[in-house]
Amino acid sequence: MTILELRDVSRHFPAARNLADLALRRPAAVLRAVHHVDLAIAGGETLGIVGESGCGKSTLARLAVGLLAANEGSVLFNGHPMNGPDPDGRIQMVFQDPYSSLNPRMTIGALLEEVVARYRPVLSKPERKAEVRETLLRVGLSPDTADKYPHALSGGQRQRVSIARALCPRPRILVADEPVSALDASVQAQIINLLQRLSDETGITILFISHDMQVVRHLCDRVAVMYLGELVELATVDALFDHPRHPYTTGLMDAVPDVSRRRGTARVPVSGEMPRPYAIIEGCRFASRCRFAELRCGEPQLLTETSDGGLVRCWKAAALDADAAASTLNGNS
Repeated sequence: MTILELRDVSRHFPAARNLADLALRRPAAVLRAVHHVDLAIAGGETLGIVGESGCGKSTLARLAVGLLAANEGSVLFNGHPMNGPDPDGRIQMVFQDPYSSLNPRMTIGALLEEVVARYRPVLSKPERKAEVRETLLRVGLSPDTADKYPHALSGGQRQRVSIARALCPRPRILVADEPVSALDASVQAQIINLLQRLSDETGITILFISHDMQVVRHLCDRVAVMYLGELVELATVDALFDHPRHPYTTGLMDAVPDVSRRRGTARVPVSGEMPRPYAIIEGCRFASRCRFAELRCGEPQLLTETSDGGLVRCWKAAALDADAAASTLNGNS
């Protein structure tokens, strides 16, 4: 059952105009950070959002949690439109940099107690302290962590505190925006295992933003691939890694080191640079970097359902998928 839904959501940022723009009365350029994205997240699933830096992942995360308002479209929680952050704390966010998101002048205990008091004001002070101790233990930290300040903790410990703070309101959805990218590999594994355990034990829904394909493969149930603000592919994690449809997804896969890959197998990572972020592109946004681009790619591309229930924004991938499905059907008839 769908718990969080983004319907035709867009978020655009106008650029500041210089003197020449004002003199010539040129309109401000517009950065289309998220452009007409449709996404439905089921209760209890872990959905990964992947793509290069600048593709709109973090903006999408902030739209989902209500920290940014959409210019177009709507965000719905349990079928009801959201207007800003959920007042009951049912959607919480874990940020990329745990140090900058924690108040350095407050102890960890005071930070967490503040959140508990905000969302459950009926609890007494001893009950709040007990709740903090329980939450710290849940994320793998000792209760005496409550007496320490953020600067006294390691990066991995601070990220665990950030997760503990997000869990204090007892949310139903956790939005994690690159939560392990600033951590060492061994600490990354600990945080990923923690999120996996929380998902298994509590059934919490997780929206996991990352550029690390291997981490996403380990943690997520489905994966949405973004490019220049658009959703270009959506599939289960197994389908995406076994048979990526969109050329951009294939390029992302080929950029990931894989010691199990057979020697001599060709890799074709994505080459070239993204178009200017303010460029107006009517057709496929990936066409300028795609080795399969044709004249038809200059036309607007729509998300098309694949044979295994996923979605792809590429006419050629959709056509090939349809041909394969027809061949299978004819072969079975």
